[in-house]
Amino acid sequence: MPGIHPPVTLQLEPHAIPAVRVAFEEALVELGHQLIRLRLAGVIPGPWLGDPISADVVDYYHARVMDAPDGPYAALRAYEVELTKVRDNLQILEDHYRRTEGENAALWGRL
Repeated sequence: MPGIHPPVTLQLEPHAIPAVRVAFEEALVELGHQLIRLRLAGVIPGPWLGDPISADVVDYYHARVMDAPDGPYAALRAYEVELTKVRDNLQILEDHYRRTEGENAALWGRL
């Protein structure tokens, strides 16, 4: 979960940024598919025996796994948010690098 661990610095050579960004994008797409699948299949539709015990289990499971702000499903959603931040920051770095390199190439081409 965010805030539990100190931030980690990712150091990359500028030419590697696009490939790393693509890897994060692919991870986000796959995680998105799995989250949709989990949201659809991870919910128990109702008490399977129709008794109070299985109803209690369904309620407990949903409260702890699917709906809890600190539960597994929320942790995967938080992971998705963090991956998105990393991907977006990599895009910003890539754009900055391309602008800077373009400006440098133009400057050196004029000299």
